[in-house]
Amino acid sequence: MKKYTSAQRSIYSYDIGEGYTLMNVLYKNEEGKTEAIDTYIGIDRDGFSCVGHSEGLAKPGVLFRYSDYTRMIAAQMPLLMDMFLENTKSQ
Repeated sequence: MKKYTSAQRSIYSYDIGEGYTLMNVLYKNEEGKTEAIDTYIGIDRDGFSCVGHSEGLAKPGVLFRYSDYTRMIAAQMPLLMDMFLENTKSQ
């Protein structure tokens, strides 16, 4: 099991209403540049479901800004909520 330091991983949480939380987990390289992001939606104490993943963000030629990423996530919120509800639906 790999343990990440705070310089290698950052977690940002956002209240998206109705008791739901959106959480972005950013993984960084040795230079401090964001390499990948996992996005989760969930309810505290009930668990989270992954609804997005981006990688290769620190590769040469890739233009990435976290503020643009959060705007894209906000614009796609209805789709992401549908994904979360489908992933957590009782079978």
